Amino acid sequence: MVTTRTCRTLALTGLFLHQLLAAPAAAAVQSDAPADVVGEITSVIGLGTIRNTQGQLNAARGQLIRSGDHIETTAGGHVHVRFIDGGLVSVRPLSRLVVEDYRNRDAHNLAAIKFRLDVGVMRSVTGQWGEANRDRFRLNTPVAAIGIKGTDFIVKAQSASTVVSVNTGAIVMAPLEGSCAASLGPCAGERAALLSAEMSGKMLEYLQQNDKSVPRLVPYADLLARNTTPTRVAELRPAEVIPAGEAANKTMDNNVKDTVDTGSTSVPASSPDQLPMAWLHNRFGIEVPANTISTRFSDASAAGRSATVGNVFITLYRDETTRKDFAPPALSANFALASASANYTPAGRAAEAATVSDARLAVDFAKNTLATQMTLSSPSMGQDQFAATATVTPQGMFVGNAANQRIVGAFSTDARQAGYLFEKSVKDGTVSGLTLWGR
Repeated sequence: MVTTRTCRTLALTGLFLHQLLAAPAAAAVQSDAPADVVGEITSVIGLGTIRNTQGQLNAARGQLIRSGDHIETTAGGHVHVRFIDGGLVSVRPLSRLVVEDYRNRDAHNLAAIKFRLDVGVMRSVTGQWGEANRDRFRLNTPVAAIGIKGTDFIVKAQSASTVVSVNTGAIVMAPLEGSCAASLGPCAGERAALLSAEMSGKMLEYLQQNDKSVPRLVPYADLLARNTTPTRVAELRPAEVIPAGEAANKTMDNNVKDTVDTGSTSVPASSPDQLPMAWLHNRFGIEVPANTISTRFSDASAAGRSATVGNVFITLYRDETTRKDFAPPALSANFALASASANYTPAGRAAEAATVSDARLAVDFAKNTLATQMTLSSPSMGQDQFAATATVTPQGMFVGNAANQRIVGAFSTDARQAGYLFEKSVKDGTVSGLTLWGR
């Protein structure tokens, strides 16, 4: 559970990639929580550093990222960052990326997402803010400016050249000069070139040679490989969440591949029990209320579990070691509530704990649908009924949206556990919470 401000930026994993959902509202940010946090490191392989005006630190999972931070990697080093709007960045070995700006549009500011790749290779998957403000997203290299059209793309930058490949969506690349250098979004003009995922087998390359040079199409090569010998790879698509546990320290590249619908294959009776699903929140406790059922990363190991849905502040983990693919053992099932926490946040006042009772969760795996309901109550709110439906994806995630409420969650891969977070607008405020279920 997080504050209403953060709720609006929660990114979800679901059937429709890049579908975003607001997370539950809850207590106010702790007084010592930095206001300029824009993301969190979700995975580190090898060595990397974070450098800013305060000094330099070794990159570590759970470390918060702010505008102005320089992310640098050594040989063999990878740093993966999940931003507050669900955007993802993978910084590859021997690279330096600067997060120059990362903010959403509000009453006082325009949206602005701006990266600078000084050298090396990075992969970027656009989040909610970038999708909503494509004319305000920019990645600059020493010689080129890259704008997006809703995109998962890879960039390799050197002092006098830039190469880009696109997995989904499209980008516009132009020389970094004149008015283009000072602007945001895609640059226009005769020297700008478009690259889309539909242009199979092609990349864009810009070589700074003379004043009239332009980006050109070249044969595709895997920019994430150690050598870039042209090779055909499967199409990749963006995901909303990267696993953050040590046992899930795979590269972002593996976490964004298409998954295969496993249908309704039964789990063998001899399959061992899976580890309990768990909500884990950031190690600093930022934007987490006191009465949450989530556990601090530093107090509970995520070994053997992988992230499913969540954001930079809180994530639902499940066991993907016992069984990797989602495979319900039955066509339908009823779940009992194992634990829950909820808060009612009146407008302009502090949040108060709410109770959850009479909870039910029924799932039709054959139709990929579920229905849930519960009674919510608190001293100030009184009593309110929450009822929602959602669509279940082939990966066991689910999302449901209505006019005044939202729900997002996941099942364990054996479909015997579930968890979801919810939010509902009620009179004079918002009620929200976390749940865990079993059968």
